[in-house]
Amino acid sequence: MTHNPFTQPLANTRSELPACERFEATSHLWSQPELDALALAVAARRPLLVRGEPGSGKSQLARAAAKLLEAQAPLVQVIHPRFEPRDLLYRYDTIRRLADANTPKGLKGDQDYVHHGVLWRAWESAAKGPVVVLIDEIDKGDADVPNSLLEILGQRSFQVDEAQDMSTPKLAAHAMPLVVITTNEERELPAAFVRRCVVLNLNPPKGEKELKDWLLQRVQAHQSLAASLHPDVLNRAIDQVLADRGDAEREGQPRVGLAETLDLLTALGEVTKTFTGPERATKQHEWLDRLSAYALVKHAGVDPGQRRPPVPMKQAEDASAG
Repeated sequence: MTHNPFTQPLANTRSELPACERFEATSHLWSQPELDALALAVAARRPLLVRGEPGSGKSQLARAAAKLLEAQAPLVQVIHPRFEPRDLLYRYDTIRRLADANTPKGLKGDQDYVHHGVLWRAWESAAKGPVVVLIDEIDKGDADVPNSLLEILGQRSFQVDEAQDMSTPKLAAHAMPLVVITTNEERELPAAFVRRCVVLNLNPPKGEKELKDWLLQRVQAHQSLAASLHPDVLNRAIDQVLADRGDAEREGQPRVGLAETLDLLTALGEVTKTFTGPERATKQHEWLDRLSAYALVKHAGVDPGQRRPPVPMKQAEDASAG
């Protein structure tokens, strides 16, 4: 890939991402670290490993990168515990082949038993233009998966072991797809793998004020969503997110993030859309008290009904005024 738009200043730091087969339409607010890490990954022809807590926008970064590259939506492979490294390239359907061997029509051609994996499809498309591949949640698989991924990318050619005369795509060095890999850090990745990746840490800021600003900026990038909420409600909802994150951290539980925040705010706008004026703001405050625990308090061991004191309305308004 010779086209590297991540080195150029952006005319607009917000990218609108259309809906596609796997994802809903959304907005992405670019940060300079994201652009710099992507610029390095493209220039060095290395995979980009994106670290961060769940819901921090790791997978969305691949979609935003594809938009800037003027590429199709990313080719996606979600890793699971039973995932085999070879599945990145292809999967040979031995069960179907065995079944066909016992029918009157007999066996079909090998191509009928080979299911193309995400890298096979990426290599076929790379000759036509930029391609983005998203390998999601690589920490869910065995250590063989990341190690094999690097080996496959380095070789740029492969064969089907069960049908060695079958034609397979070959990848030119200049046509290397942009490979974005995400991890939730559930399992430590092999050190050799991490060293050979460009690494971007996408964790949100740690300071309370910085985190609130970070969340508000990303909510406001969704212009129609932000416009559907009264400013006091939006501030109070973000304060509730911060309070519940703090409680979860003190109890050693996973913290909610941007994804859960957007879910809650979307619901508040939806359930109050028939109201207008001051009544709408009142209803949004009421629904925030009723709904927020189910979006933000997800760990086991809480009270039945997930009861906890909501952030007071006055506290949120004072914080907004300050």
